[in-house]
Amino acid sequence: MSIPYEITFEEVPVPDTEDGIIDESEQDDAGLVDIGESSLTHFGADFDVAGLVRRLDDGDIIVPRFDPDESTGSELSGFQRQRVWSTSKMEKFIESLLLGWPVPSIFLVVDADQRYLVLDGQQRLTTLQSFVHGRFPNGRQFVLRDVAEHLKNASFESLNKESRRKLNNTFFQATVIEPKGTDGRESVYRLFGRLNSGGVTLTAQEIRVALYRGPVVDWIRDLNHDVNWRRLFGAPHIRLKDHELILRSVALREVVAESAPNWAESKSLYNPPMSDFLNSFLERHRRMDDVDRDVLDQAFAAVCEALVVAGGAPSLRYQGSLNAAHVDAVLSTLMQLSIIGAMPEKDGIVEGLRSLRDSTAYSEFVTRSTSHSASVTGRLHSSWKAFTGS
Repeated sequence: MSIPYEITFEEVPVPDTEDGIIDESEQDDAGLVDIGESSLTHFGADFDVAGLVRRLDDGDIIVPRFDPDESTGSELSGFQRQRVWSTSKMEKFIESLLLGWPVPSIFLVVDADQRYLVLDGQQRLTTLQSFVHGRFPNGRQFVLRDVAEHLKNASFESLNKESRRKLNNTFFQATVIEPKGTDGRESVYRLFGRLNSGGVTLTAQEIRVALYRGPVVDWIRDLNHDVNWRRLFGAPHIRLKDHELILRSVALREVVAESAPNWAESKSLYNPPMSDFLNSFLERHRRMDDVDRDVLDQAFAAVCEALVVAGGAPSLRYQGSLNAAHVDAVLSTLMQLSIIGAMPEKDGIVEGLRSLRDSTAYSEFVTRSTSHSASVTGRLHSSWKAFTGS
């Protein structure tokens, strides 16, 4: 059963350690990000209720949806997740509108196809749509009960013409954000970290699945279903950390492919911060028309199977925890070795992992400033040497 939840924003992402996953790159990135002044424009707009509902019905205003498990009837979304409003809260919101009370503004993002994505205001808009159509999301008739006496038992259809017109003519203030140029979508991503509307904090990956939705996000979701990956990582992560680790690994695999084996002579494709690097990967490969999916699918599956054989879940643990930097170094290196037909056998993988855990330099690369260029390049190079013996 899905658990939808409402949007929130945070100023700086916090490393996820509560469930044993260590990722210092999120903290590192906080001091490395910037929003380009010319990459976003915004303007104010007023939308009446009738127009908002019509646009929602026509698909001109959309709430990005993402189901990490492709479960039938899931209501998981990219921007907004975890909990929907209670029936009582939905009724109170409609009551406020009918009484003429002010309501908070909404944030919309202009997508590439000129549709509006709901950045903030999902619950308000979907409540409006539900009331006008006469049904709560669970299918029950939308009748007002926990409201002012003169509105009790009212539905949209039972409102008198005056009240219905009043509701339809109620205006919502909106801030419309329009990305500009190649950095526009990245700037929208950054904007999420600057706004706050209360509720449950979103992770970076939850934002990405909405902003970069499409074939590449769906592909990562498919990789996340690999049976051996599940044995290595564990149960699916409700905040999509498993998706993010796969994204990091397939993105850094390109860095390994470009740099190995002549590390000293190659210019790394990686540029910090890690969040920008991952977003750039998703933007470049959004339609997957320049990616040999079959080759990467086979490599990912082969590496996960080999790591299960070589030691199982502990293979991706470092100092007892699931360390994101260790995961991306091991997976990206072994994927590239698999692609070129040079992946080591079981004993070679076991020895390579032992070598990495014994390396003082590698320890620095996966525990300190893990999104900085020297750390990323250093751990990838160390992993390559450990698994190739060169």
